[in-house]
Amino acid sequence: MTTFHIVLLGIAGIMGYLAYQRFLLARENHERWTRGLGAAEVGLADLVEMAGAASAQVGPGAFRQVVTLTGVAEGETRAAPLSGADCLWFRERTLRRYRGDKGTETEVVGDRRGGTRFTLRDGDAVVTVDPVDARVDLPVAERREDGPDPDEGIDLGLLRIGSGTQGYERTEWRIEPGERITVIGEARCAAGGVRVAAGPEQPLTLTTADRSDHLDAERRRSRDAIRSAAGLGAGAVVLAVLAFLV
Repeated sequence: MTTFHIVLLGIAGIMGYLAYQRFLLARENHERWTRGLGAAEVGLADLVEMAGAASAQVGPGAFRQVVTLTGVAEGETRAAPLSGADCLWFRERTLRRYRGDKGTETEVVGDRRGGTRFTLRDGDAVVTVDPVDARVDLPVAERREDGPDPDEGIDLGLLRIGSGTQGYERTEWRIEPGERITVIGEARCAAGGVRVAAGPEQPLTLTTADRSDHLDAERRRSRDAIRSAAGLGAGAVVLAVLAFLV
């Protein structure tokens, strides 16, 4: 087998791996879409009433239902790390850009989240939302470009051997008090009311989009990913066949 054939097989392997990753992404998005379809859209007042009736008849802890809720987020705030804005929940991701073998490359060097339980209100009806492990689908709230840290690398007097870092990109997502959001998760009775959180088979989703727009976006992501997986997979097969025929 010549170097040419080895290169073809190597490229085919890379394309096959990428196709597999895109397939997994498509399946994940499809599962989120189907779970969202199964989450009934319920008004907060109706949910509180149903949970109260179930607790009165069967006992505390008996009520569990996967639901979609929409309301205004309220609660104790904290300062978001990048913008300093008051928020109920935040995510900050830091990407490092550096000189690699193939030009400029990136890597995630920081990804943190913060936030405690907050309430969702619609009129007089209130439920508690526990954002732990939530999948949050929000528009970017803040983005900032920073240069490389001057202390990076090795200082040799007049010469500094750098780390190859070209800069950092910091991105922030956040939920602010008073923001209208949609919550998809498992509702259950808790001390003092109803709590919505992730369930054994139901991840918690928080989004500023309404239910139909959110589900359409998930279906579109799944469709795009499966098309990409099919294209990459077909390319991998073609290259592998050429490696054995040429």
